[in-house]
Amino acid sequence: MSSVPEKDWKLFRKLQEELTAKACELVFNKVENITNDRVDKEHQSYLDLYSLIESEDAKIAEMFNNPTRNSVLLKIAYLKKYGVLSNEQLQLFSEETQEFVNRMLD
Repeated sequence: MSSVPEKDWKLFRKLQEELTAKACELVFNKVENITNDRVDKEHQSYLDLYSLIESEDAKIAEMFNNPTRNSVLLKIAYLKKYGVLSNEQLQLFSEETQEFVNRMLD
């Protein structure tokens, strides 16, 4: 895979903190759904929570761990796939990057 254009790399780095916060907030919302509905099923809720954290941690890694210019196209695609990157944010990237992401998600 070729590296992302410089403009897109800089944009990704600029958006990274905001996107990380949004990804975490989405996880917290899922955690709240589990914890708010745990009465009389505490153990199952714990197991569900543990499973959720494992799967969400894997997604966070796909989206954010060790971003390089050679891996950031996939990271952008994962951000879009997992609902962290909005359509408006995707449109800020180059047409080339948008096309790559759309091909990956089709």
